[in-house]
Amino acid sequence: MANIETHLRELGVLVGIKNEVSDLKLTSASISDSDFCSIIDSILTSSKHSQYNNIRSVKFGLSERNIIKNAFELSKVIVNKLHIHSIISADWFGYDSGKEEPYDIEVNGLYISLKENSFILENMGLYKLLNCFTGSTYKTRHIFEDYAPKEYSSWFDTTWKCLLTYLSNHSNEWNYINPKNHNKRAKITKTSTAVILEYIEEKFNVSITLPINCTLNDFKIGTTSQIREGVFSKFIKDKLDSNPAYNSKKRTCAIAASNALENELNKNLNYSSGLARFLRIHSNEYFYAKKSSNGVELYKVPAEKDFTSTIQITSIVGSVPDKQANILTTIKNTRTGNTLVLRNECRFSHGQFNGTPEAKLYYEHGGSLDIIYTKL
Repeated sequence: MANIETHLRELGVLVGIKNEVSDLKLTSASISDSDFCSIIDSILTSSKHSQYNNIRSVKFGLSERNIIKNAFELSKVIVNKLHIHSIISADWFGYDSGKEEPYDIEVNGLYISLKENSFILENMGLYKLLNCFTGSTYKTRHIFEDYAPKEYSSWFDTTWKCLLTYLSNHSNEWNYINPKNHNKRAKITKTSTAVILEYIEEKFNVSITLPINCTLNDFKIGTTSQIREGVFSKFIKDKLDSNPAYNSKKRTCAIAASNALENELNKNLNYSSGLARFLRIHSNEYFYAKKSSNGVELYKVPAEKDFTSTIQITSIVGSVPDKQANILTTIKNTRTGNTLVLRNECRFSHGQFNGTPEAKLYYEHGGSLDIIYTKL
């Protein structure tokens, strides 16, 4: 489930629309948490009520009211530009992190995707990028295991050696306390034959033991996602982010993987049926609404049946700024001649060496979505 802030951003727009069309005269400074939830309860069906129970106990402070303020600003533009005079129907989809469609709310049959200070278009899996561009039917794809297995193994080996060196120099122990929640802790201990990784909460404790000469395969088999994210990746972030040996191996792996992926994409490029999906164009027309420091932007995104072939891919290249594996896709609107660079960041989302990296899709700073969509 998404976090409280995300729910407030999305539901705040629905409250803001209700505020505008009903002349409630509420402001982000005056609305109470109970009034906020009451309005949402009146708009949405009872089957959705449990999906936002996490905000019912929140007392609105400055942070929450700033989120609602931005949501209300979005609401005004949406109401005015989409000519909403009353709420006949409304729905909310933002709680469903696994949904295929990008929109978060629906009002009177109008689907709307909401963003705030973000250039992200999708938390895309790498398999989806490949399927869109090459017509492949992958179910999963790992940027490092599938495209740079030797370099990936070497990156892990160096990480493990750095861990052993640190432990040897610090009484064979590393301890970490979560700065946001002191009840969540991590601990790594080295013995003569093994390394023990331990995750600790107030009433919960789990530990695993790995061999002293641990390989990447040993690590994958012998650890859980919780240990990888809550302990191992915390150590990496805490102690290795500035380690030259670690960063060199990570960069080498990123370069090898992005080059191999670039080669596969260009060699098998066949995007005639997948380009619309890559550009977040789906079966329903919807509106992309974004609040940023520059104001509010609102775009109309066509339905797939109305998508024309004015967009072409002009280049696909691998890019590794610092140690981040990226794929940069440049698209061109053949009608206007304008171009836009889209970036897939191929990286772990929940800690290094934990699960399958995503290929998060962004449009580059300074670029405009009006190359793809219609700005209102």
